Amino acid sequence: MRKILLGTTAVVSAAFGAAVITPAAAQDAPTVRLGGSIGVYYGYINQNGGNSLPGGSADFGRAANTTASVALPGLAGSNVGTFTPVTALGVNNTLTAGAPGGLSGLSNPVATAPGAFARVGKHDIINLPAVSVIVSGKSSLGFTYGGQIDMIFNALEGNLTGGNRSGVQRSTAVADEAYVFVAHPRFGQLRAGDEDGVLGGLMNSGFITNFGTGGVYGVWEQFQTRQSGNRTQTGPAQMGDNTKVIYMSPQFFGFDFGVSYAPNGGGFGQNGCPSDTATAGCDRAYAFRGATSWAVAPAQSGGAMARRNEYQVAGRYRGTFAGVGLAVTAGYIGSGVALDLSNANAQVRTMNGLNVWQVGAQATYLGLTVGAAYYQGDYNFFWGNTIRGDRQAQTLNVGASYTAGPITVGTNFVTGVYEGGGRSDFDAANGRLVRQANPVNFGDRNNLASQRRWGMSVGGNYRLAPGLDLIAEYVYHSVRENGRDLDAARPGIQSRGQTNVFILGSRLAF
Repeated sequence: MRKILLGTTAVVSAAFGAAVITPAAAQDAPTVRLGGSIGVYYGYINQNGGNSLPGGSADFGRAANTTASVALPGLAGSNVGTFTPVTALGVNNTLTAGAPGGLSGLSNPVATAPGAFARVGKHDIINLPAVSVIVSGKSSLGFTYGGQIDMIFNALEGNLTGGNRSGVQRSTAVADEAYVFVAHPRFGQLRAGDEDGVLGGLMNSGFITNFGTGGVYGVWEQFQTRQSGNRTQTGPAQMGDNTKVIYMSPQFFGFDFGVSYAPNGGGFGQNGCPSDTATAGCDRAYAFRGATSWAVAPAQSGGAMARRNEYQVAGRYRGTFAGVGLAVTAGYIGSGVALDLSNANAQVRTMNGLNVWQVGAQATYLGLTVGAAYYQGDYNFFWGNTIRGDRQAQTLNVGASYTAGPITVGTNFVTGVYEGGGRSDFDAANGRLVRQANPVNFGDRNNLASQRRWGMSVGGNYRLAPGLDLIAEYVYHSVRENGRDLDAARPGIQSRGQTNVFILGSRLAF
């Protein structure tokens, strides 16, 4: 799940990684300790798309309040939207409904009912608690072992009633990561469970996030609504903690390597698989009708289910030259992809699997750290799959920080070019991909469009006491896809979104 790259869980993981080079000792029984953090932040949010106005043609599950057919108290005939529990296949046997990918389950909701009019304020205070249960032990054979469970309490979105969010509380406890490990000083470390991959946060270099709340990879997303889709980046830690097996080698003359494998995008096993039938939402489904549509909206529930047999390979060097600390990482992310059954149940490959090369480096000297990372290949924004014929994506991250005593200040920047909405639909009647015409309605794609995301931040923190930081931060982020309507809750073609978030707060790590 989303979290700051190299944040609390990764730091604890690094502590366990140190066990790889610890000499064997007498057997120790497993010990259990608690860790975690509590962050409380005030935010001032200035974003476009802060209002829901009549004229939108569909709902992205964001601001237009149309997730169910609900009568408003005291307003006769004020049903808000129409919810369709089972979405039928539409044009070309693809999933219909509001979002690109057809995941909202809505049948042409129109933002004209009273509940669809809304305006959001510019101020908020959020609370982000997290707890980690950490187990560690040592065998008389010389290996260490243990595990970790991370619980977060501010991961689910909203407290809406009706539709697929019925009864969801914002403070509901969610297991973020849970894994076991075995490590030996000569053979390295093996992990199994729900955890980041080796290029998903464990071995990356060049991402500078040790200031404020993490800058563009920090908590600003918790203040921003999804209206116009301007909330997610495509960073390593955002690939997801799907269930996987991970191996990381010992360090040899500064070099180490790692590999990870996950059979699909699901976490904690049998994700989305009901007992009575096989469905597209099941993480084990390798082919299903409407699969082509699912790849376009990966940030929604079930979007990652298009990913199959994901693997990551990374090589890293860490050393010191004349007092300058250096870290360099290079690696590759690959995967298969689900097949489309819309053409009379014939299996057709319409999407690209992940095919991503990544390189990053960072250097530290006298408290100053600078770094950069770049990756390119077949992937969409927020690590979605692309449709065959779509453009490759490119993402560049640059950052710097400086620490002097209790004060750390820093800045980071991210820019990316992605396909965004796919250029083609799957024509089930003929079993082939068909280029789209220019967009008319929300979610329609332009065959010439590409999506651009750009963000920057400045911030700092003051160490008031051990584990207690005071934080100030500013983040700007924008998304643009010319010719495509990104906001159903406002009339017209809304092809751009931007936000400015100012944050003040404190964080206690324990």
